[in-house]
Amino acid sequence: MNHHAIYHEAKSKFAYAYDHKTLHIRIRTAKEDVDAVKIIWGDPFHWQRGEHSHEWVKAPDAPLQMKQDYSDQLYDYWFAEISPEFMRTRYAFLIDKGDARYFFGAHGVFDLKRHPEIEKSLSDYFNFPYINREDLFDAPAWVKDTVWYQIFPERFANGDASLNKSHVLPWGSKKEVTNEMHFGGDLQGIIDHLDYIADLGATGIYFTPIFEAPTTHKYDTIDYYKIDPAFGTNETFKLLVQEAHKRGIRVMLDAVFNHCGFKHPYFQDVVKNGLKSPYAQCFHIKGEPVVNFALSAEGFPAPKKHLKAGDLNYETFAFTPNMPKWRTGNPVAEAYLLDIASYWIREYDIDGWRLDVSNEVSHDFWRKFRTVVKALKPEVFILGENWDDANPWLRSDQFDSVMNYEFTYPVWHLLSREPEFSDFGAMAYKEAISRLLVSYPKNVAVNLFNLLDSHDTSRLRTLLSEDDRLVAIAFVLQMSFGGSPSVYYGSEVGLFGVHDGNRQCMVWEESDQNLDLKAHVKRMIALRREHASLKEMDIHWLNTPVERELLAFSKGMGEEAIHFIFNLSNEPQQVDVSSVVAGLSTDVYAARGLTPEEKVSMAMPPFSFRILR
Repeated sequence: MNHHAIYHEAKSKFAYAYDHKTLHIRIRTAKEDVDAVKIIWGDPFHWQRGEHSHEWVKAPDAPLQMKQDYSDQLYDYWFAEISPEFMRTRYAFLIDKGDARYFFGAHGVFDLKRHPEIEKSLSDYFNFPYINREDLFDAPAWVKDTVWYQIFPERFANGDASLNKSHVLPWGSKKEVTNEMHFGGDLQGIIDHLDYIADLGATGIYFTPIFEAPTTHKYDTIDYYKIDPAFGTNETFKLLVQEAHKRGIRVMLDAVFNHCGFKHPYFQDVVKNGLKSPYAQCFHIKGEPVVNFALSAEGFPAPKKHLKAGDLNYETFAFTPNMPKWRTGNPVAEAYLLDIASYWIREYDIDGWRLDVSNEVSHDFWRKFRTVVKALKPEVFILGENWDDANPWLRSDQFDSVMNYEFTYPVWHLLSREPEFSDFGAMAYKEAISRLLVSYPKNVAVNLFNLLDSHDTSRLRTLLSEDDRLVAIAFVLQMSFGGSPSVYYGSEVGLFGVHDGNRQCMVWEESDQNLDLKAHVKRMIALRREHASLKEMDIHWLNTPVERELLAFSKGMGEEAIHFIFNLSNEPQQVDVSSVVAGLSTDVYAARGLTPEEKVSMAMPPFSFRILR
């Protein structure tokens, strides 16, 4: 048995309180290395007098057979759910391989034939001391049922021509766009199209920043208390929130608290007065003069682009001189930023904050942030922009969720036609998603923000070679995955673009929209709303010949289960569906019954899917 591969960690994603009565326990072993794993547990203070000594009393249903639910290229993962009667437990694992049985506890692996006494040694068991209610992960209940629609406001809709300046271009007049172009998107334009968002099925809007800033993207804030005049007024935003709420749509703003803009008044005082400024300690100033580079006629850093590492006398986001980094541990900066977070909840009733560059801000600040905003509105949603494993931020004391790029990457890689991903097929996808499903506690994962593209990535359609069959499959994978899915504005009608060039003007003329794709996205959102199993975290992989690039899985159990079959190859395939899932009767996507022939075998075109029941 491969002892090196066996892994468990107490009070972690492998051992956590699912609710106030239930523990979820997971263990990892080498792939196909062991026959079975059982868990033994019991209250550490439950003893009874034996003939010669006191004996520890295990739980009545211990040992319990653990379920092998997921595997990846290297490991098998085993899962069990237990309910300690008195909210505390000691536990260990019994691992069977052939005719041998091993004990795995806090101090390693022991052969029970050689060391049978270890099973009675509580000091060698893992410990979950107590399930404290105040430590439970507690995200807002509405999040897992929400479908988000992400809007880049400058490019969504121009609703108030009176706000347009002379440099504003006619809407949609440029297909290849840059950040320097202005098209006059504003808040009134969003209000005018709230019915479109509601009709699509989205129930939440995530806005990239809308506070006063010189750029189109607004990540270089000047005034956190003021809507950028190009977008409208604070009163216009208040109306937007009210109108969105009337339609059952939540509103989430972007909190840029890692850094501000060069023209922020606090930083401008530092530029003028250096370390003598009362705001100098609000930033990470490394030396004087603070500004050791040329300024443009408008007083901005010139050049505006990144400088070499170490060239600046203050810390910034990346090496961008226009974005000085806040020192959030400074009391003045901390109080200022926390007041901003409170202000937009208190005065405008927003429903969530997305936290920009959240993993570069201290845990201490985010703990205080959570305390402040949850005291104002317990159901407010806190979403971190973390691009990789984010468990340290998701332990009930900081975030409710993160942007789940760990879901995005496998979808891109599976469907990409680029040569470097040619060997990332159905099996690699299953392994990547299985690894993701064991990377977070289930009560955390159900709130993760699952995206296919965003303002920070190329458009989905561009990434997938503008093949609408592949784009359609991507939306099926997203809308059938547990968590909170997000649609980047315009991706539902076929917008394209590479990186910052993805911030095109939204296409509003239906003759220019990809109506088939829009109908597909709308249909998948509706199915997610109709079938609760699509929102569940667990995936049941079905047996298909992956060498033929067939992928199949089920969501839910029994008669309510929904089954998904994908032909991911460039060739038509005849699929023996009766060998994949027995008893199918309904095409859920097409809302019709299956023919007698289809219940046995289905012809699947290249890059196609079926959703069945």
